[in-house]
Amino acid sequence: MSDIPRDRETQLDKPEPNEDQLRGMAMALRHWFEVRDVEAEQRRLGILPTRAGDRNYDKGLRPLALTALPPQLVRLKSDAPMVTLHYMQDVYDDGELRADPWRWWFAWVAVELIARTGPDPQGRKARRFLMEDPSLEPVRLQAARWLAAAPVRLSKVQARLAELVDHALDEADSPGRTIAERVRRSIEHFDRTVVEAMAAEAGRVSAAISARLAERLSRS
Repeated sequence: MSDIPRDRETQLDKPEPNEDQLRGMAMALRHWFEVRDVEAEQRRLGILPTRAGDRNYDKGLRPLALTALPPQLVRLKSDAPMVTLHYMQDVYDDGELRADPWRWWFAWVAVELIARTGPDPQGRKARRFLMEDPSLEPVRLQAARWLAAAPVRLSKVQARLAELVDHALDEADSPGRTIAERVRRSIEHFDRTVVEAMAAEAGRVSAAISARLAERLSRS
């Protein structure tokens, strides 16, 4: 994802109170993100060829190209002011998931959305963006990378799959499908379940950052 398309803005949530001020805070915050493309970094390090037909790279390191990283590596710049750490507190420690590259990537997406479309107190904008925006189709197709980045995420996906199977069993008394058919249909939606779980995490990050920005605004 090189950038977040601006033509999606009109499809997102309506403005919130103090939108202009919160958007301005998010615009200032995004200045302190350092963003590097993962594939470009791999090419720079010699893990991937620098151009088509190039054989001058270390094939022994090629397995490292199969990574659990997001498409961009995101971190705060070394000279970022301390207040940015307050805004990012829920990103690097939410009590269950310690910060990993995906959560910083979600934070970058969230701050970009807040800067362009206003706060996201319920996380709906980020969830919808992750689920629907065409620019993120490659991310959705490789959602297993997000799952592999932190084993604790498996429990969330397993819980959702269990809900799908339970729902299939509850419907089994209705005519037209056997229990096995309904369970199989639920399992076939595994890829969608992973994407939904990924989008839900992005939404929680976006909502948390929105709350931190609003808290800071209320004190000013």
